[in-house]
Amino acid sequence: MIAAHCHIAGRCGQPARALEDLRRFDGIGRERFVTSYGYALIYAGLGEKEQALIWLRKAVEERSHWLIWIQVDPRFNTLRGDARFQQIVRAVFPRS
Repeated sequence: MIAAHCHIAGRCGQPARALEDLRRFDGIGRERFVTSYGYALIYAGLGEKEQALIWLRKAVEERSHWLIWIQVDPRFNTLRGDARFQQIVRAVFPRS
């Protein structure tokens, strides 16, 4: 929920609120597992495409179950035209 809230704050032009959520997410990540997909979602909302792609690749490496949604999750629409994003999709769905 924190990652989703952070994404929305970033997209709505509230970077201070988004960065506050990112700090909370980081804090939780220091104590227990948080999915890399969540970080990708956060950075996509902040408009940080490179970071979003880095975290999506990490999500593939950790075999995040959230990746099942990558083809339809509208929160990644800004990344869809990037060839690196399409490579990630092919890694998740090799027969698509």
